[in-house]
Amino acid sequence: MRILVVCSDADIGGAERLLATLASARRSEDRLALAVLMRPGTLSARLEASFDEVHYLGFPPTSRNLPGMVRALERVARGFEPDVVWSNLFHADIVTALARLRAPRITTAHTQKLGPQDHPLTRLIARAVGLLSFRFQAVVPTSDSEQMRDFLRSLGMRNVRPAILNTAPLPAGPSFRGDARQFLSLARNHPVKGHPVLFQAFAAIADDHPEWSLAAYGPGVTAEDPAMAAAIADAGADELVRAGRIRLLGPTDRPEEQLSDAAALVISSLYGETFPLVGIEAAGAGVPVITTDLGNCAEFADDPRFAVRPGDAAALAAALAAYADAGDAERAELSATARARGEREYDPRVAYEAYRAVFASLVRTKARER
Repeated sequence: MRILVVCSDADIGGAERLLATLASARRSEDRLALAVLMRPGTLSARLEASFDEVHYLGFPPTSRNLPGMVRALERVARGFEPDVVWSNLFHADIVTALARLRAPRITTAHTQKLGPQDHPLTRLIARAVGLLSFRFQAVVPTSDSEQMRDFLRSLGMRNVRPAILNTAPLPAGPSFRGDARQFLSLARNHPVKGHPVLFQAFAAIADDHPEWSLAAYGPGVTAEDPAMAAAIADAGADELVRAGRIRLLGPTDRPEEQLSDAAALVISSLYGETFPLVGIEAAGAGVPVITTDLGNCAEFADDPRFAVRPGDAAALAAALAAYADAGDAERAELSATARARGEREYDPRVAYEAYRAVFASLVRTKARER
């Protein structure tokens, strides 16, 4: 099967890493090409290693040249001659929906909410994708939560299929260290990720747990960024940054290395999360997760104390404190449970075959219509 995948950019993000993982898990007889609307990015090397072909359409992030993007995608499709076109993320969806393509189209829904802090153009494009969703023969959510169902209904999405949950590569063994005393955040700098709540929560427990620290990685997560600096100041955490107990370390394309130093992964998102890859990667590493209860995120928390209400800094602080106060034996048990769940539930080959079954059904339907 020839599959043309379309995405917005090649920078580090959950959707982009998911595509690399699924492409690496494909059948040997399948051929996958990737069309990226923008230019090469921080994840390009991994994407290029995973796909048979990668085509950068070359548009800058600020481009509004929708007709040009559509024509560029049509050129890639003519050259590759796909059996199916698979779009990811709203900006890619609008281009894929408008393009003249012979192959059936599918899109994956990677978010389940857009808020007032999201760019107005993104919200507008999402609405347009909903109106044009009749152009997609299948819409596949990455969460089976009621939040996702409500969001897709609010956009007017048609042809919605059963959810296919995200996946991530499973390492050969866990990397969890019982002596680790570092909370880890792996999230880009965006209001959806809840960094201010995370910093407030850690600052609230820092004095009572002096051996614990917080490492935050993600694009734009640096001390020099105005939004990050404001969040640190508002949390009263400037001294924690100066003391090295909160570190803002920028992007990483090697999350497994950061997980190997972590006592727990913290997902502090406020809305929109479905089934984030970082939670799956944490399970593979045997790293327990403390998370807000969004989408399917609570499935990563193997103790109900560690799934809290979004935006509740006090509740998140209580969860951090409870985890820090747990003994090494209890944390090791949580680690073993997480790893077992990863081995049992998150095989990339299973997820790829689920997508491939959808692709094959669309190809068969297209053939019958001829």
